[in-house]
Amino acid sequence: MSTVTPSETPEALPRREFLLKDYELKIQYLTEQFSRMWTRFNYFLTIESALVGGMLLGSGDINITPQLATVGASVSLIWYFMGAEDRFLVRVYRRQVEDAAALVAHAEWPTLREPYCAVGEIENTSKKLKGNLSGWRKEPISTTHLAALIPLMALCGWVATVVIVLTR
Repeated sequence: MSTVTPSETPEALPRREFLLKDYELKIQYLTEQFSRMWTRFNYFLTIESALVGGMLLGSGDINITPQLATVGASVSLIWYFMGAEDRFLVRVYRRQVEDAAALVAHAEWPTLREPYCAVGEIENTSKKLKGNLSGWRKEPISTTHLAALIPLMALCGWVATVVIVLTR
């Protein structure tokens, strides 16, 4: 059991400083989640590419294709689970950043009439921007959604390959 010294009590750190530090830490955690997510995505993409290459450049032996396709489907399923979890965590951490930003904004400007836009806030800010050929965003296929949608599409492709090969 640990004891709390007076310097560690909530009263030791002024509310404003606590809120600012909390906001900064939440931004950092969100940023690190993006880094972890795209590192995992790249690892799985490399494995999937190697499996597709192995299937396409294989010896032509029909028995190897179902095995590779089964391994590919398994890797894609794991990749999908990881991507969906990563996407969920991004949503959680974005919400935490937004909530912390709202507390900071209220502490700094209690009479602020416009909502403060937190780091990473997309929905309201994007309404002020006009999309064009070189810059647009559609929520259902946004980048963080693709972390789960691409492996799901790969899984469907591998499952279709297994079915096709086994029904020949």
